Amino acid sequence: MKTKDRVEVAGATDPGCVRKNNEDNFTVEPALGLLVVADGMGGHNSGEVASDLSCKTIVAHARTMLGGDKTIVPEGGSPGLTPRGRQLEFFVKSANEMIYEKGRALPNDAGMGTTVVTAIVDAKSMTVAHVGDSRLYLWRRGALIQLTEDHSLVGEQVKRGQITSDEAARSPQQNILTRALGAEKEVRVDVADHPLFPGDIVLLATDGLSKMLVDAEVAAVIAAEQEPQKIVDVLIAKSRAAGGVDNISIVVAKVPPPGGGVKNLVSRLFGR
Repeated sequence: MKTKDRVEVAGATDPGCVRKNNEDNFTVEPALGLLVVADGMGGHNSGEVASDLSCKTIVAHARTMLGGDKTIVPEGGSPGLTPRGRQLEFFVKSANEMIYEKGRALPNDAGMGTTVVTAIVDAKSMTVAHVGDSRLYLWRRGALIQLTEDHSLVGEQVKRGQITSDEAARSPQQNILTRALGAEKEVRVDVADHPLFPGDIVLLATDGLSKMLVDAEVAAVIAAEQEPQKIVDVLIAKSRAAGGVDNISIVVAKVPPPGGGVKNLVSRLFGR
């Protein structure tokens, strides 16, 4: 799948090797450059309902505000956000409200929640919004950088220098979230804008990936494969081979190389 400016997009989800139920959800809307990954909260009722509702709510608002003749920017929002940042914040906060209210209205869904990481991507930039510990990485010129901060107990401990990243990955407390959709009526959403350059690769993933593979292993796969669908497939396979203790969802987007590459050059020269 490709966006209108040729950003290539792929995604998949897998239950892993231990859990029978898949509480993850993901969605991509190439026409809008929209990417979403969500992880229903383990140990809570109807996590899969919450993650699905977050994806559907974000997509529904995106289609209304981004997909029509005019781009609609919601009023208000956190100070300092760009118009696209205000849109994403509104999408995610709307999803939080939907999950929270449904959890209160339906006893079977009481206490449900989900993480979410979502981005609007084009060939020059992206805007990212997230709540929870699902992550967004940027791969550029051989280096993999995590652009989101985990809203989790161990994430806070790493940030304060109390434990190392390796210790966090082994901690029995790594599943304790400090922020999630549906937990409270109001939620604080982290939003940021980032430039993108030709050849950049963006990766969104639930913690079913980060629990199984360290960043160096993820970077090695991206460097070796390069094609978004292949990256997704290999990372899921490697996560399963490492134990697959959680559901795994991955979305990858690749910015086209400068000038569109040799294929597009031939097409322009010979009309093919």
